[in-house]
Amino acid sequence: MANTTYLVSMVSMGLLGVGVVLFVLRSRPWRHYVPRTAYDLAAGERPTSGLAGLAGRTGTWTVAYVALVLGFMFGAMAYAGGMITGPLVIGAVVALVASFLVAGVYFAMRDNGRPSAQAAAGSAVATGLLAVLAITVVLVTTG
Repeated sequence: MANTTYLVSMVSMGLLGVGVVLFVLRSRPWRHYVPRTAYDLAAGERPTSGLAGLAGRTGTWTVAYVALVLGFMFGAMAYAGGMITGPLVIGAVVALVASFLVAGVYFAMRDNGRPSAQAAAGSAVATGLLAVLAITVVLVTTG
């Protein structure tokens, strides 16, 4: 039989979760919010590129989120089933974060008006810093 304390804790956390959801839904008219880019806020509006238009759609973010969740779920199942090992999981997470950082630097520089050559140079600097960090970690941990 379940402990009474656990049941009370579960019910109170459920009520707290429902309360938070109701508070967020009623706190402001979020349905009428339309995100705007910095270019819309400035005096001269700049036309958006195809990639920016794709990134501005809610469906794109929904599909990306579902794909990410499914990827993590299948990765966790493969890890629990013994198909992949811990270092492989750590390597995959490091590769994901590194690619996010490099791509983020590139797109952030492009969106702030830099030419593609400067954005590529910024991404190269971020890649170099990641390589220096990896070498430092290897040297410190194997010494």
